[in-house]
Amino acid sequence: MIVQTFRFLSAEVRSLHAAAYILAVCTLSSSIIAMVRDRLLAHTFGASVQLDVFTAAFRIPDLLFVLLGAVVSVYVLIPQLAKRSEEEQHAYLDTVAIGFCVLSIVASIAAWVWAPVILSHMYPSGHVADALTTLIHLTRILLLQPIILGFSNICAAITQSRHRFLLYSLSPVVYGLGAIIGIVLFYPHFGLSGMAWGVVLGACFHLCIQIPSIAKDGFVRVPRHFAWKPLWETVSVSLPRAGALSMNQVSLFGLASIAGSLGPGALSVFYFASRLADVPTAIVGASYSVAAYPTLSAAIAQGKKEEFVEHIATAARAILFWSLPITALAIVLRAHIVRAILGSGNFNWTDTRLTAALLGILILALTAQAFLLLLPRGYYAAGKSFIPFVFATGIAVSTIALAYLFSFLAHAPDVMPWVEYLLRLVDVPGTPVTALALGLSTASILGALLFVSHFDRTFGGFIARLEYAFVEAFLAAVVTGCVAYLSLTFLQPLTIMSTLGTIVLHMLVASAAGITSGALIYHILGNREYQEMRITVQDRLWRMGTRVLGNRVLFTAESNEL
Repeated sequence: MIVQTFRFLSAEVRSLHAAAYILAVCTLSSSIIAMVRDRLLAHTFGASVQLDVFTAAFRIPDLLFVLLGAVVSVYVLIPQLAKRSEEEQHAYLDTVAIGFCVLSIVASIAAWVWAPVILSHMYPSGHVADALTTLIHLTRILLLQPIILGFSNICAAITQSRHRFLLYSLSPVVYGLGAIIGIVLFYPHFGLSGMAWGVVLGACFHLCIQIPSIAKDGFVRVPRHFAWKPLWETVSVSLPRAGALSMNQVSLFGLASIAGSLGPGALSVFYFASRLADVPTAIVGASYSVAAYPTLSAAIAQGKKEEFVEHIATAARAILFWSLPITALAIVLRAHIVRAILGSGNFNWTDTRLTAALLGILILALTAQAFLLLLPRGYYAAGKSFIPFVFATGIAVSTIALAYLFSFLAHAPDVMPWVEYLLRLVDVPGTPVTALALGLSTASILGALLFVSHFDRTFGGFIARLEYAFVEAFLAAVVTGCVAYLSLTFLQPLTIMSTLGTIVLHMLVASAAGITSGALIYHILGNREYQEMRITVQDRLWRMGTRVLGNRVLFTAESNEL
């Protein structure tokens, strides 16, 4: 049984849609675990100063991980592995492991020493600054995380280069379990420090789950080779990507700084809303981006430009297919989603309304965020890694500037009443926090539009391949949203014994009605992605049923591929 399970987790997946669906299911699983974690946080702390401090403690470690992790990113290592033989891959990864070890230790020590200075300048005043000692202590614990996750990235490059997407996508699932252990088991005994150690434990899980597979390939060993040339080649290639990824952290630094001046709980509310908005972004955008990358790299390596554009357009059409209806559904159900997932303990009705409003704003940028995950992969595969850095810098600067602008306008007596009315936040304290979401969503949408235009001019034929898919997805989204809204209106008088049960019932019925109507529109229009999804799912279920029920094993003797 253990051997069969290991073979199942290590199976290769070659189809784009099959790989994307596996990644999506595992991403959904990790998102569910993340929502459980967030519900525990909401129940325990609500939108409080303590949670603001814990959230702020991630800023330096996350930035460090982005800068160091870019060196060992799968998007840097996979092309390097692809052009090397098996023996050369071992020598190359020895070099990368030694180089990353030295860099991460030096950088972490420097961050440990300079954390008080950085954090005191980042939070010069306000409720977060009042807990600076605790913030510094938590930050120093969390500095272990980027080191562990960096080594996990090296393992992930091997795993993904062999198309083992199931094993690769399970890492975030076990990572979330560590955070939950920290909240449930460690926090009652060690306070916020226990929660930080839980996150470090999750990073260890993230690394360890991949070790058996790469050990089987002979990659788990004491490094025996080191060469400056391949290390410098890797670092030089990774610098633009590191810069691009760090821009996201820069924007989060800026938003966190603004939130610190908006009163207690503002950073927590933004954290909860952004985490909820990240769920569909990860499921849709990250799944197709990760699944497409090995194929994109191979197409470019073989000089097949048309095939490259078609592959990335296929992933983009799939993103439109899913993201637009999900956006409409999430906007209609935003309050139900927040209340069902976070509405517990110290998370009160005011917190719910603010978080729901921010979720509604952030989810508007779902398609844009998904495209901002996909298109950089195309440039990385084509060796044009500087372009994503330029766009990322522009988006980060625009996000902070727009957030500052909107936060200034939020205090204008002629503006805020209109915002409160549109977002249903009349008489709710703390509404200026909506400026953070408005800044982030606006910058993301504008950045994605410019990114798509530039990609089309660079490679040609990209937008033309998306036009009809966009129209179909937009029509499906409108119908999905309208049917879900009408369903909620019809169900409003229906209640059951518990408030939570009523909320969940309304949400599930409205979701089912909206999804069914959207699927019907796709079916009537003969949508290509809908037909491919239906065929892929039917074929996968048939094959799995044949293997499990007919042969009583997970794999046939002839094939080890899913």
